[in-house]
Amino acid sequence: MRRLVVFALCLAANFGFGQQRYTVSDEDAAAPGSPRVVVLRDTVAGAEAAIAPSEGGELSSFRIKFKDQWIELLYHARDYSSSKGFQGKGPLLWPAVGVQFPLGNFPKSTCGDGSYSLDDKTYSMPCHGFAKSLPWQEVSRSADNQGARVTVELRDSDRTRQYYPFGFHLDATYTLAGGQLTIDYAVNADPANTRAMIFSIGNHIAFKIPFVPGTDPANMTLETPSTIQMLRNPQGFVSGEEKPRSFESPERLGEFDAHVAIPLAGYRSQPYAVLKDPQGLSVRVSQQSTSDLPEPIVRFNVYGGPQVGYLSPEPWFGMTNSLNLGKPLVTLPAGDSWVWRVQLKANGPAPSLSAQAAGVERFGSDFGYVEGPVWSRQGFLIFSDMFDSRIMKMTKADHAEIYRDYTNGANGNSMDVEGRLYSCERDGRRVVRMEKDGRLTTIASEFEGKRLNDPNDVVVRRDGQVYFTDPAPKDSLQHFELGYSGVYHVTPQGTISLITKMTRPNGVALTPDGRTLYVADTTERKIMAYDLDAEGNASRERVFISGIDGGPDGLRVAANGNVYIACRGIAIFTRAGKFIRMIEFPETPANCTFGDRDLKTLYVTARTSVYRVRIPDKGFLQY
Repeated sequence: MRRLVVFALCLAANFGFGQQRYTVSDEDAAAPGSPRVVVLRDTVAGAEAAIAPSEGGELSSFRIKFKDQWIELLYHARDYSSSKGFQGKGPLLWPAVGVQFPLGNFPKSTCGDGSYSLDDKTYSMPCHGFAKSLPWQEVSRSADNQGARVTVELRDSDRTRQYYPFGFHLDATYTLAGGQLTIDYAVNADPANTRAMIFSIGNHIAFKIPFVPGTDPANMTLETPSTIQMLRNPQGFVSGEEKPRSFESPERLGEFDAHVAIPLAGYRSQPYAVLKDPQGLSVRVSQQSTSDLPEPIVRFNVYGGPQVGYLSPEPWFGMTNSLNLGKPLVTLPAGDSWVWRVQLKANGPAPSLSAQAAGVERFGSDFGYVEGPVWSRQGFLIFSDMFDSRIMKMTKADHAEIYRDYTNGANGNSMDVEGRLYSCERDGRRVVRMEKDGRLTTIASEFEGKRLNDPNDVVVRRDGQVYFTDPAPKDSLQHFELGYSGVYHVTPQGTISLITKMTRPNGVALTPDGRTLYVADTTERKIMAYDLDAEGNASRERVFISGIDGGPDGLRVAANGNVYIACRGIAIFTRAGKFIRMIEFPETPANCTFGDRDLKTLYVTARTSVYRVRIPDKGFLQY
């Protein structure tokens, strides 16, 4: 018996059984005696984050594995030695960003100690607030098959009250999952506060440049879809004036001077910034929050450059001297809470095509996250670059153009017989139609007086009946009014009705005759089917396919009734629900569509790339 146990253990070790993908551990930041850091690891994605509770609860390191080498991305990572100058890493800025000073009374330094008045009393305020200078406490940690995480906290005390007369509880939860680091800063106002808390927030994160040894940092690029740069007065402080400025088209770091920080505002969709090394490694910083503020508000404050060895596209939610200006500030009533989320994702080149992906061709790559492919009868492909909030157009391989910009995170798309594009806006929480002149018409934004959750995918029948899915993502910061995930029908006259509630509705498709609607339930790994009558009404709900290999996402139906489902790959089933085969891809597919003149090419959106493959079936389009 003992031999059998030993043999089983050896077998498990040899094949990796029981090895945990995500772990949490403690280490010294550097040499013995240096501050303790909590290290989160993702052994499959090759990513590691270190958090230093005693040092302002800051992000101390973010490493990724690139071409079999560990690359440290942060400037002065884990370095807590006594040294002058900019310290780098990723500390939290709170309850203020920048320096605070009475209006008209400029301080001697653009980031020295300042002051502000509240209720006829004056308080001092260190530049960028006090949270980064105080020790935080770890309150919890865990690792499971969903990720590794740690939460640290800062509470008000006699020390903070000299700067800020409010009771508060500030949490920072770091989660490493799927190679992505998510930081949720939760600001909680004490119920005993006699007035609403006011604050701005930011992160001082700085990246070491270049990322990859041997790169000229001047050839690295910055991309961020701002529309406004806030200008500075002769003293170096933000004056309130502005000018048009965008890095939507990536700009070489050697082409602009950021030794004085460049405050960027005017973001029309979820703010993000991408810093890219020409050797193929990029880092995306994105942010979102539970509420927004009117423009102008600085969302990225860019400084540094090749001459100093770092660049910081630091995410902000506020502006210098906001405590004295009275704007832009978050106002948090007693007992309420507010969350600001910052996410870091490192991306390397798209995976190479493997032998398993026979006949698969990469059509385009280097996108944020692609979804919603649609083939235009005019001979080109349209798809969403969801993370970059654009809809792209491609007429030939590796040549992408912007079809629609600032799309509120558009996800699934469809067309009608007039060639008008329908899109599900994640951030806009609506389904829109792009008219021939470029105007947008809202098709659905609420149901029974309550705002939609997160419209995901849409299909339009030839007679103008619209069907879409509306899941409620668990990881969103938004407040969802409906309280369930649903599948909806909108008539050509604009009447909206609920077809069904579902665990996580995702892709939608119609059979060529328009009499059957298919809906993917990603969580339950099944495809549901519904009969449709002449008026577009749905009935006879039933399971069409179950036990799909991977969570089903987008789907399409060929002219012969075969169903193509984006899951682990592209799974093909007969019209009777019998599995035929799986087409493999280097990246996990999210959606697909039929294209080219004969509709026998399958175009597939898969994470950062668009692929195409010839298929034996002839496709079908409802338009």
